[in-house]
Amino acid sequence: MTVDLTQMFERLEHWLAAHAPRIHAELEAGASDADLDALEVATGHRLPAAYRALYRRHQDWGQTFPLDHVPLGHVLHEWLVWQQLEAEFQEMQDHTSHPAGAITPQYINLGWIPFLKDWGGNSVGIDLAPGPGGVSGQVITFGRDERDKYVLASSLEDFLQEYLCRLETERVTSSLSDEPPGQAEHLALHDASGQPVDTYRTLADLFPGFGASPRR
Repeated sequence: MTVDLTQMFERLEHWLAAHAPRIHAELEAGASDADLDALEVATGHRLPAAYRALYRRHQDWGQTFPLDHVPLGHVLHEWLVWQQLEAEFQEMQDHTSHPAGAITPQYINLGWIPFLKDWGGNSVGIDLAPGPGGVSGQVITFGRDERDKYVLASSLEDFLQEYLCRLETERVTSSLSDEPPGQAEHLALHDASGQPVDTYRTLADLFPGFGASPRR
């Protein structure tokens, strides 16, 4: 099934304007194709159309998701940090893919391109170098503390579609924090019991019911 990304983004923006106006007000202008082309050249990976479309719509989606969106200008910075660490940290022991075989079980893989992060060295991103049981472009968790890595969706389109479905069916809670310089709005998805998930052991906990994420 073909996903109309433009329509999906319009629905997402409409929902934010109605239910999370602070987040909607902070959406930034879109990135240029030249900027996205430069990221492809630097990483050596061709970006999926949905990833490019996400950033062309807004180069920074702010707090639209349960984790902070990574502005396009920071994506390359984060990738370069991993590139610098790759030679020193080739570890594969104690890294697990969920489901088995979908994600290459290792600490660092330069085919992982982030779009969400927790500011603790952990990310949700697209996997352009999947394991034998995975698909290129799948959305996964990875990072400093993410020894258990989870496939959240088979593509960014599917991830966005599922997330939008949660918003439009009211399976999300919006709350305000008092972090400086002013109140920030935060979205938390509901688990199977209808409770908002605002704490986590692994990033996949924040996306209950997505792909292979742990049951909550």
